[in-house]
Amino acid sequence: MELKTFIERMKAYDLELDKPRIMEDLRQLANNRTLLSEHLYNTLQQDGFSTRNSLYSAYAYVLHYNDLFTIRLGFWAPVSSGDERETFIYDLNHTHDFEIYSVGYSGDGYATVLRTILDDSPLQAGTRPPLGEERVLKLSPGKVLHMLPLLEVHRQLPPQNLSASLSLLIHPQRSAKTEEAWCFDENYVPTYPGIAMQEKAVFENLLSRLQTGQRSLPTQPERKS
Repeated sequence: MELKTFIERMKAYDLELDKPRIMEDLRQLANNRTLLSEHLYNTLQQDGFSTRNSLYSAYAYVLHYNDLFTIRLGFWAPVSSGDERETFIYDLNHTHDFEIYSVGYSGDGYATVLRTILDDSPLQAGTRPPLGEERVLKLSPGKVLHMLPLLEVHRQLPPQNLSASLSLLIHPQRSAKTEEAWCFDENYVPTYPGIAMQEKAVFENLLSRLQTGQRSLPTQPERKS
């Protein structure tokens, strides 16, 4: 399936009633092996070497964005150190404040460990909510993960080989958004709202410095005879 076709279908779907169709279309989109090359080509044509509008993080590309949803292609690497694990935010229990569909795109895929929150009361730091049984899903090619906002606690585990996943993020409507995403400790006790805010701030700062340098490259001094 072409990216343009997927976007057109998404705009026509009822996001509440057409979840099975959305999952199947995302699986079909993941059969397109030229998504990244087409994205890079279009980015170069539109923005040159600027990455401001095409990167979500240091390892994920934004293939499409509009008011309703984002389509993202993310890469997941095997790791050998604690610093590398933190770069990809592996092992961090967290929720999302948006609905997300993900499908394995390449490689063996990361594993995600999930538990459902059984009480919809607002979370509080230090107070563990009631949780369902733990389940594990390996996001290998063609395998689809669907998580509702705020109700699923999950953490990612690194793949054995460099992998990629294709994700559809449904933006929460402001009128319906009542709570933030949370991070949890290893015992599933809520610790603080927000996900990897420090890592995101560092990445955005470095990206800003890089692009500032691209706009103001030093000129060679004029040589005098």
